[in-house]
Amino acid sequence: MKFSYSLIKEFVPELPSKKRLIEELNLKSFEAEDIGGDALDISLPANRYSDAASHWGIAKEVSAIFGLRIKTVKGVEKAVNLPEKKGFISVKVERADLCPRYKAALLFLEEKSSSPVWMKNRLIACGLRPINLIVDIMNYAMLETGQPLHAFDYDKLAGEKKKAIIVRAAGRGEKMETLDGKILVLTNEDLVIADHLSVLAVAGIKGGKRAEIDGFTKKIVIESADFNSTAIYKTTRRLNLITDASLRFSRNLSPELAEYGLNRAVILLEELAGVKFIDSAESYPKPESGEIIGFSTGKLNSLLGTEISKNESVSILKKLGMGILPPRPGKKFDFLVRPPAVRMDIGTFEDLAEEVGRIYGYDRIKEKAPVIAIKPGELDDSVSAKKKCRDILVNLGFSEIYSYSFFSKPFSKWIWSSSPKEKELLEIQNPIAEDKKYLRGELLSGIIKALDHNSRNLAEARVFEIGRIFNADGEKIRIAMGINSRNSSVAAVKGAVDKLLRGFGITDIFFRPNEAGSVLVESDHNVIGQIVPGGNDRRSVAELDLEEIVKFSSEEFEYKPLPRYPSIVRDLSLEFDNDVQVGDVLEAVNRAKTRYLWDVDIADYYDARHITLRLVFQADDRTLKDSEADAELSAVLNELKNIFALNVR
Repeated sequence: MKFSYSLIKEFVPELPSKKRLIEELNLKSFEAEDIGGDALDISLPANRYSDAASHWGIAKEVSAIFGLRIKTVKGVEKAVNLPEKKGFISVKVERADLCPRYKAALLFLEEKSSSPVWMKNRLIACGLRPINLIVDIMNYAMLETGQPLHAFDYDKLAGEKKKAIIVRAAGRGEKMETLDGKILVLTNEDLVIADHLSVLAVAGIKGGKRAEIDGFTKKIVIESADFNSTAIYKTTRRLNLITDASLRFSRNLSPELAEYGLNRAVILLEELAGVKFIDSAESYPKPESGEIIGFSTGKLNSLLGTEISKNESVSILKKLGMGILPPRPGKKFDFLVRPPAVRMDIGTFEDLAEEVGRIYGYDRIKEKAPVIAIKPGELDDSVSAKKKCRDILVNLGFSEIYSYSFFSKPFSKWIWSSSPKEKELLEIQNPIAEDKKYLRGELLSGIIKALDHNSRNLAEARVFEIGRIFNADGEKIRIAMGINSRNSSVAAVKGAVDKLLRGFGITDIFFRPNEAGSVLVESDHNVIGQIVPGGNDRRSVAELDLEEIVKFSSEEFEYKPLPRYPSIVRDLSLEFDNDVQVGDVLEAVNRAKTRYLWDVDIADYYDARHITLRLVFQADDRTLKDSEADAELSAVLNELKNIFALNVR
């Protein structure tokens, strides 16, 4: 934004050189550069437009930075006595949510003249084109105060003696001719200034042709208002119409600026145009109350790493125009701060600390090494588990793949789940493609797709994936693997699962077939995975719950004292009438009503019908008798006979 150095100097008479001013602004306030002549360019952040997009605002910054006296300017932050409401002009705001404040003043022009040279030069330096005295004063008052203003020809408004300004939403398709002759087509989302006849201006953006100021104007109505920044921004973008006023209003100005802008414009009109006050009107249903913020010097120094005293903090804040109030009883504050109404960017203690810090000077803050509590780094269990899985499976000849988290439908033979919610797919509201409308609830689909793709060129393919699955029950980490081979892929996958689990220290492993034709992987009577054979035994896949593996792995590594008393070992050789699964036999042994059965293993395995079990019986508090061990063995044998047809060899 362009500023006039001479106008800033008018507010701060002892202002240093232009070069020094730019250096200090860059260091403590805003980026600034010399663009030649009387002008300098200052880059303002959007949240500082309310207080700093004006020469008065920059003058206050400069006054605080250099500690200089600022000149009191009539009309700026000092009320002007306008005539009481007499009914010649009224204001009706239908959309108070989009127009919090609207002020209007009616004046009579007693004499006409052109704008003075000094005003024209400053307008040009700030990038504005001089037009006529009334318009130039509106623009000049905006440069001084930051408040955009607009003037209407009172005699061109609808009505005879009593005329009204109406702030309303435009009608759909309503049109307005601008000052430069363009026709704007409006919608009901646009805010307009109108009278009882038609639109006079697009609020905060552009004036209309109908009530423009010309050489015959005798009476003028000055508009000074506050408009909703979002509404102004949307209309500006839709109409592709950017003006000095819209740039300011779209950055959230304070309603208090409407007072300053109108006051200053009236003073300038009185001095340069000779005006007579006739009437004024205003709509301001909800005046701004302003923030009051507690300030702690100790907290300030802790935040900035400084040793700024309370008095110095108070001095800096006062220079910035902040009100200082005593603290309330019982509160841990040194004092209270009331920011100026135009400082829309200040709402927390941290904002105040930033203000104190920048005026104090960041270059004055000494370097200090941070003091923090050092906590040893910890490795997440899932990270370690993933690495271990990769090491084991890569050593078994598997290659890792990565598949999409989106798919169309799950693997049809997927039946393993710990809760019904795990089968509820999560549908994406805006899928990237029709065949990717769900979040994956299992990994097997990706494994099968990779195996089918690789089997075209390879005699055997082994792949695995570690990833997250999603369902109504939440997220889980799974590991899936698959083998496509000319040999028995089921046995190969089963062996890989066994190797993987034993690599985690899990030895209590059972493979239990179910009615669907797949094999459930269990440990300690809990299902932790599933193996699904493929057609013709060429392709088989498996998926395991990595979180459950980590849990059972930690349970496996439990330490107990060595037994104090000897154990009794019995071997039980069995001949079954039909083929049996070893897992089913061991599960039946564990279900037997025994008290001292400490361990059971396969001592000998001839085929699916001839198995020798080794049972270990032991008591913690004494040496068992042979008769007690025999009774335990009988209980195991009875349980087996209840389930299987068998003979004891």
